[in-house]
Amino acid sequence: MNDITGLRGRATRAGGRFVRSIWLFPALLTVALLGLTALQINGSSMGMVHKTLYGAQQDPDLLFNSPQGIRSDEWNVNTQMTVAQDAAGYPRINPNVGEEGEDVSLVRDVPYKEWSVAFKPHNLAFLVLPFDFAFAFKWWLMGYLLILSCYFFVLALMPRQRWFAAGLSLALFFSPFVQWWYQYVTLSSMYYALFAATVLILLVRSKRLLVTVAWGALLAYLLTCFALVLYPPFQIACVLAVTPFAIGYLIEQGRILQRRLLLRQLSIVAASLAVAGAVIGAFIATRLTVIETMQSTVYPGERVVESGGFDLLHLFSGHTSLGLQFAEKAELYQVMDNQSENSNFLLVFPYLVVPSMILLYLLYRAQRAIDWPLLLANLTLLGALVWLSVPHLDLVGKILFLSLVPHTRLLIGIGLLSVIGVVLVVRRLQDERSTKPGFKVVVGYALVVLLVQVLLSLHVQRAFPGFMQSRGFLLSIIPIPLVVFLLLRQRFTWAVSVLLAFSVAMTVFIHPLYRGTAALTRTPLAESIRTINAEDPGAAWVTDVGSIQSFASMSGARSLSGVYAYPQLDLWRTADEQGEQDAVYNRYAHVWFVFDRDPARDSPTTFDLPTPDHFEVATEPCGSFLQQHQVRYLVTATALDEPCLELRETVRYPAATFLIYKIR
Repeated sequence: MNDITGLRGRATRAGGRFVRSIWLFPALLTVALLGLTALQINGSSMGMVHKTLYGAQQDPDLLFNSPQGIRSDEWNVNTQMTVAQDAAGYPRINPNVGEEGEDVSLVRDVPYKEWSVAFKPHNLAFLVLPFDFAFAFKWWLMGYLLILSCYFFVLALMPRQRWFAAGLSLALFFSPFVQWWYQYVTLSSMYYALFAATVLILLVRSKRLLVTVAWGALLAYLLTCFALVLYPPFQIACVLAVTPFAIGYLIEQGRILQRRLLLRQLSIVAASLAVAGAVIGAFIATRLTVIETMQSTVYPGERVVESGGFDLLHLFSGHTSLGLQFAEKAELYQVMDNQSENSNFLLVFPYLVVPSMILLYLLYRAQRAIDWPLLLANLTLLGALVWLSVPHLDLVGKILFLSLVPHTRLLIGIGLLSVIGVVLVVRRLQDERSTKPGFKVVVGYALVVLLVQVLLSLHVQRAFPGFMQSRGFLLSIIPIPLVVFLLLRQRFTWAVSVLLAFSVAMTVFIHPLYRGTAALTRTPLAESIRTINAEDPGAAWVTDVGSIQSFASMSGARSLSGVYAYPQLDLWRTADEQGEQDAVYNRYAHVWFVFDRDPARDSPTTFDLPTPDHFEVATEPCGSFLQQHQVRYLVTATALDEPCLELRETVRYPAATFLIYKIR
């Protein structure tokens, strides 16, 4: 009996230690990740396809909210190509895209079987789990890693602030910018940057050689993963946010560590960079032809972004974006083109610049020391604002690669910098409790911040009538001043709790909760295409219906319609031998066909560019172009009357009907 009692006591004490440890929060997150995976729940907006096919009929797989059509890069591109990869067996070169097949390891964020997928761990589940489970796991894993990266970054600097770390990391996850841009290139650019910064901290502080080498190996892996995200606008912005912290931290530690130990740590960091560079070089060397093709495109091509001209009022008005969740209100906010482009972070750090400079002064006066990470964070924020507002800084743009970053993409770097800055201010406040600002001083400063928020909200209310009602106005002006007040009063957990609550309110209606992927994988049209393709596997397909542009490739059939991550120039030049329309099809683009419906007319194949990322191929359904490329099946929404066509099947939905023709 005593033994049992003793075991229970030890178990109780162990459980108590676990609850009080830094591992409780990650454990709860892991349970949530696995639970959502087991239930096959994701946040995809693929339900837009169900709306197209079934109209107002209830979607049985939609559990909460509504799909967001504006997130087409997710549901109409990446998600559908992921389904197409599953149908093809996860090859690196998907043979069902166009005529040449497409290397999906570059622009696409999809699973494939090749060594480099080891550096894209969010896609590994597709190689071991059933598709719907893997899709759900990937969806939530990206957010899971973003939360943990911020959580451990905070704890690396302030080990005792676990609840502050948990609240801030969740607030980052629920930031409007993160949720509207929820995709791998966005979240991974941030979480790999934060993980790398965390590992750098632990590496520099490590005393044992083997442990330091292990941290160096992990740093090399993270740097490689970051490089293979392959979306420079977000990556450059995040590097510019994290690098000043890294430099500042190394300077700070250089004053503490012995010279010999510091040199050893720096040599291991250099080795990590070299190893990552070698792996990245191998990746590039095996894809040079495709990379050269992408660099030579008209769109996106080699863009050059000039400094200045950005709306700084919009930059600081992220607190007003509650209405972006509702389409009818979102249309009234007309700074950028759509909700994703208009989304922003809830920037707190800019309102802490003045207090942080005072803290820097007090530290220098008392100890003749400089908090280099905090100082450089302030200077970086100032530099970003100068770049966005002052024209003719071409040399700066070239040196820092900012000329490759559209201003709206730079917001991810400013948002990440704001998170890092808040952490550094809290670290300084935590270390300087004896110089805690007086209550009246903090109240006065918070009122100044409140005034700024009121003026910004008034500007939005007047510039975009109807976007922000009275309740929204009142809600928008309170949180950031309250967060600043609580931070300066050293109520850190309460401060991030307010920030988290406001962040959730601004994003809770963005994503649906969706079960499985039946909207794309188990529909009558997909079943018909799979059946016909099994009978005639060598045939190619085309369609003139944009909403089903990728259905053939998703069903395992080769398709000339769909989304091309880079152009297949040899394919289109068979109809444009002189290269006169090269500027139309030499781009990343959605592609579908326009069939000539006049039997008496024989028109040549031509190309039309309605938008920068969409071109149409106008051609004869019985013409030489389709025959030359082994196209034997056409999917259309309206009847075709051509002697070469045989109606193979009619697929009817409540809101749409599709006709499948075979070219004899």
